[in-house]
Amino acid sequence: VIEKESGDFVGDLGLARIEIDAPFTGGTEIGWMLRRQYWGRGYAVEMARALLDHAFHHLKLPEVVAFTVPINKRSRRVMEKLGMQHDPEGGFEHPAVPAGHAYRPHVLYRIVSPNV
Repeated sequence: VIEKESGDFVGDLGLARIEIDAPFTGGTEIGWMLRRQYWGRGYAVEMARALLDHAFHHLKLPEVVAFTVPINKRSRRVMEKLGMQHDPEGGFEHPAVPAGHAYRPHVLYRIVSPNV
């Protein structure tokens, strides 16, 4: 993602097929990583809203999920602003993070297409 005014690289945002070993494997994840200096400007929410619109209206996806570590309050807030719902039963141990690591537990958020 590039900021229009400055031409600066802001970060990455996208959809990905979920291939990790999890109960929602095969689904679609939305994710973002912005450079720290661009946090708090609303970019993640603005870009993710446009991407969810694309996911539901053009790709015709039935659902999109997002996940993060429980302490990542900023990403969780973005998920909530997008209308994603926390799935308390969906929490999982991320298989790509070593067992016992503080970042292995993850929380799961979901949003269902308005077209379903």
